[in-house]
Amino acid sequence: MIWNNITIGLYVIALLFNGYSWYKYRNNTSEDQRKKEGWSNYYMISSIFILTLLLRKF
Repeated sequence: MIWNNITIGLYVIALLFNGYSWYKYRNNTSEDQRKKEGWSNYYMISSIFILTLLLRKF
């Protein structure tokens, strides 16, 4: 049971870090640069992946 809670906590921390990283990236780059690099899709896919793992724990 304790490992379950630790894993859920790690997923939440990963989701928060991912969201913060996306926010900082979005504020520091222009829209054209974001389209060329494709990092917005990376952040969206990684958020969905982390949420999927988190929901599987419940």
